[in-house]
Amino acid sequence: MLSTKITQIDDKSCNIAWSPLNVNPNAIALGTKDSGGVGFEDYGGELDLYDFNLGGDAPKLLKTVKTTNRFGALSWSTLGIIAGGMTDGSILLWQSSDLLGGNEKPISVSAHKTEIKSLAFHPLAPYKLSSGDSDGQVSIIDVSKSPPTTSVLPSSSAVEVTKIAWNTQVEHIIAVAHADGLVAVWDLKQMKPWCQLRSPEGVSDIAWNPTQGLHLVTASGDDRNPIIKLWDLRSSTSMPLATLTGHSQGILSLDWCPHDESLLISTGKDNRTI
Repeated sequence: MLSTKITQIDDKSCNIAWSPLNVNPNAIALGTKDSGGVGFEDYGGELDLYDFNLGGDAPKLLKTVKTTNRFGALSWSTLGIIAGGMTDGSILLWQSSDLLGGNEKPISVSAHKTEIKSLAFHPLAPYKLSSGDSDGQVSIIDVSKSPPTTSVLPSSSAVEVTKIAWNTQVEHIIAVAHADGLVAVWDLKQMKPWCQLRSPEGVSDIAWNPTQGLHLVTASGDDRNPIIKLWDLRSSTSMPLATLTGHSQGILSLDWCPHDESLLISTGKDNRTI
């Protein structure tokens, strides 16, 4: 399959989030992950909003905001809220329309004590934001409240959270992946795991089937066993329904096409997108 590079932004090591808003569908948020070699004393970060102007000129910088800490994760909700998970454990919230209008001051939520590793707005209830940190803590934040309210899931693992994914069909179900290979599927009504999956090779990313709420895929970041497992939670939580191969090194990320459940995309350390 041939691919064409449309545009690029140089000298940026960052987390990214594409705008889900129809008002500006070509907008992308970038949250700085490192200093880019500026210096030892540069611990801060930047939130940049770009208009990628696809098919036109070079990307246009719409807004830059300085932050005290760097970004560990980034997410953009259909309500227009940009959430930045920071290296100090705080979560910063900006309303994108206010940000572009000149209001740069974020709402700060103290939900964690260590670096945020994953953020996810709920696709069915976009005022709900989940966050996971390097110590395994998972928080659920209601951004519709003023100030936002936070609840913490009981601990299922003290190992770093690698990815959080809300179920696409059932509002109170959420999957949490940890670096040691544990994936806990939580029932938030009961506030306890509904089931657990274990992958000895570790889990770098997870994704729910967009139309089947009991189908989940897990990806391995292990160079020795870079596989994707498809799980049917109705059938088994110990044996995957299928195992997919194709990468020669660890898998970095994957996503399930929201418009066609037969399509799954993954990227790996082998510089391949499959």
